[in-house]
Formats: sequence, structure tokens, C-alpha cells
Amino acid sequence: MRTHAVPVLVVGGGPVGLSTGLFLAHWGVRPLVVEKRDSISAVPRANTSLRTLEVFRSIGLGAALEEAGWEGGPPMRILFRDRGLGVTLHQAELPDRYSRILETCSPVDPRLTLTHDRIQRLTSAELRRRGGEIRFGARMVDLTPEADHVRVRIADTATGEEWEVTADYVIGADGANSDVRERLGITMPDREVLTRLNTAFFRADLGPVLREWGTHMCFARNERVYATLMSKNGRDQWSSHILDYPGKPDHLADLTEDRTIALLRAAIGDETIPIELHAVNAWEAALGTASSFRRGRVFLAGDAAHVQSSAGGLGMNTGIQDGHNLAWKIAAVLRGRFTPALLDTYEPERRAAVRASHALSRGMHQGYQSPEGDPSTLYDEIAVDYLRGMMFYAYPPHDDTEPDITADAIRPGHRFPHRWARSTGTGEISTLDLAAARWTLFTEPDDHRWRTTAASLGIDLHVHPLNDVNDAALVRPDGFVAWHGTTEESLRHALHGLGLRTTPEPTRTVLD
Repeated sequence: MRTHAVPVLVVGGGPVGLSTGLFLAHWGVRPLVVEKRDSISAVPRANTSLRTLEVFRSIGLGAALEEAGWEGGPPMRILFRDRGLGVTLHQAELPDRYSRILETCSPVDPRLTLTHDRIQRLTSAELRRRGGEIRFGARMVDLTPEADHVRVRIADTATGEEWEVTADYVIGADGANSDVRERLGITMPDREVLTRLNTAFFRADLGPVLREWGTHMCFARNERVYATLMSKNGRDQWSSHILDYPGKPDHLADLTEDRTIALLRAAIGDETIPIELHAVNAWEAALGTASSFRRGRVFLAGDAAHVQSSAGGLGMNTGIQDGHNLAWKIAAVLRGRFTPALLDTYEPERRAAVRASHALSRGMHQGYQSPEGDPSTLYDEIAVDYLRGMMFYAYPPHDDTEPDITADAIRPGHRFPHRWARSTGTGEISTLDLAAARWTLFTEPDDHRWRTTAASLGIDLHVHPLNDVNDAALVRPDGFVAWHGTTEESLRHALHGLGLRTTPEPTRTVLD
């Protein structure tokens, strides 16, 4: 049997797996990503969030995102109509004070949108360009964790030919029915089904309806159907969650193509409109978290670690951010600069993010299931949940839910806030671009001692003076504040608490 040695094997080539592979490649690790499907999905499903776009921008993909994306409506602005082409009953959006935060908290346009298929195409191309390897039509058939590596048997889905991969680490990003999770014996004991529904993906020309709506998402409710209509490209590509209709069974049930098209036309409000149906899926909207995100050298990310309803739109995004959190840590350990203790922070940190994401999903789902009356009350209640779940969640030991979301202050355990700063030769630049997926120390402008301190720490640490920083703030490669303080001793203590070695181990040859 052929053998193949890699530093990291990622099982699953969806948006989470490919993004995780790309983040690893950015931080110097050449991963292998295997996916049992033959190719990238052509059906546009989930949409990106503002924070997800930030993390891709941080690794140099800002221009590529703008080229691949399109401008949707303001985040969380939703129209409620009797039909898509009919009469508006209500319009719901975040209260003004929270909408203003989204307009100012990031260098990324909050209206910029990419669907998961575009993310897959972008990340797969960029991963290969940066030295990573992707094999479609390859499924995992066995997984054996060892003390210092993991052995994985892979089979070609077309020929049945098998080969063995040995990896320092394995990341299971293989979806809600994860084979990796099952083979590790990890369960999802709290999984709760919220509803059963059908989701259709289709092409239809609805004319200038998006300009009329002022957003890209509409709920349609009438005597024939209760469904969403969500634009996937700003033109003619759509998805629809078919939530209810007369005679809908209590159990999970497929819809025929004819029945699906009839329900879509009822939601749109035009019986003659041509509809090109691409797919329709019956599925369970559920919330659940795996009992563990890790067994030794094997980690879970995305739906393999946690599932949630599509309400709130953070499922894929939370998974991509799992990979972003984990990739830099694995790279730091493989480089020998940090001990494996750094990897122990992955699960508690991401569990905190998942809790925030789930809180939004549950609240939104419950509100959508009872759409009678003005939905503005729902949005007043869930606005903070949305902002916290999307990008303002906190990592332990600072896993708090009390700080004012509107403050967007520098706090350990939180994402470093966006500020416009002056940069020689470039004019204004975002603090997020100054940090740019690397260790960064922001200091007071006249406090010059930190450059000497930074040079003595033994990590590639970039120092930037910033006018509105009190004291100094250490930002991790994933953009989160690791420390905020005044003394060199406390800075060193924070780094050693993460696992910084006093004397680095030799760099592995598998790294660039």
C-alpha cells in the first residue's frame, strides 16, 4: 500500500475544510485536504459574514473577495411580504445603534457577500497556489491515532484503490455526519431538532425586485406557502427555505420537482415565471455540540463539531473561524516555538464562540416560526446576540457576555477592534491590516521600550505605535487580544501561558 506523509490532513473539502487548509498554508504548513465528492459544489448555499470576510482579508485576499463577491443588503435586513412580488407586511432590521456599529467596526463593506461555492473556488485555488494539496474523490476509510502521529487510510471513490497517510495532526471538517467524529467515538448528546424543512436552489428572473426590497432576503407567507426567498448573486440565483405549506407532514419528507416549483411560484407570486430548479433538499434544522472537539492529535471543526439552524446565517462562518483559530496554533507547534499546550486552547475558545452563535440561531429560529405581528420586537431582542455571535464573542478566561457591544474596546479574549491609523507612505490603514494574521504589539506612540522587548521574545512580533492605545496590546495571529498591560514581565507571562517555549525546538522540514 502506498504511503504519504503530511504535516496536517484535513478530511472534508467543503468551505470549512478548504478554508482551514488555506489558513494552514498561509502560516507555513502544507496540508493535504481530501474530499469524497468529485468536485466543489456548484449550488450556492450559505453566505459569508463580516467577520469571515475579515479573516480572509487578513491573509491577503481582500481584492479577491471584492472581485468574487457582490453587494447584498445591509446585514439582517429582512422583508416580510404576502408574496415576493406582492405586498409588504413588515420590514425588520437591526436597530440604528447596532447598524451603525456594522458600518464602522470593520474595513470590510458589511454588504459584501460571497456564497459558499465561491468561497470554495477561491480557497481551493489559493490553497494550491500556496503549496497545499487537494484530492477530490478520496474518502477516509480508517483512522488510527498514535502517540506521535495519526495513520489514516484513504480510498479512491472511483477505483477503490487505497493508500495510507501519516499526519502529525488530522482535522475532521467532514460535516454533520462526520466519519472522523464517529471513528473517534465522539457523540453529540445535546442535538435538538428545531424543525424539518426543504431548501430549494433555483434560477429565476424576478426583475428589479431586489431594488424594490432594498435587501436580498424576503419571507413570503400566504395561504399556500410560508418560505424564504434569498438572492445568491444579486441577480437571478436564489435559495428558498420552504418552512410550511398545507399538508406538510411532521416527519422529514422529500418534495417532488413539480411540487417544489409550485410552492416556489406561490412564494414568488407569479404562476408563469420560468424556474430552473437545481436542487431541493429535505433536512433537519438542529442545534448541537459535540461532547469533545478533540481526541489527541485529531480535531473537529465546523459541522463535525457543532451544528445549528440556518437562522442567523452563522453556521458555515462559525466553522470557518474554527479553522482560523486552529490553523495558526498547529503551525506554531509544528514550528517548535510553542508547546502542544497551545492546542489545548482550541476547544474552550471555540465552544465559547459556538455558544454565542447558537444563542442567535435559537432566538432567530423561534422568532421565524411565529411570524405573526411586527418582527421589529424580535430584532430589538436579538441584535446583541447577532453582533456577539458574528464577531464580538469572547474567549475564556474572558468569556463574558456583559461588556457593551457598542464599545468595541481593546479587551483580552476579544477581537482587536478596527481603527483607522496613519501609516507612512500609505495614508490611512486599518489596525486589522496592520496586524494582518501575525503576532502584533500595539503600543502608545512615545513608549519606545517595546521594540527591544519584542526583539527578545523569540517570535516574529511586529510593533506598531497607535494613538488611541492605552498601555500596550498583544494581538495573536488570529486577530484576538492575548494581553493588554504595562510591563514586560506580564507580557512574557501571557505568552508563556499560551505555551511559548523559552528555547524553540528545531523547525520541521515539512514547513516552508
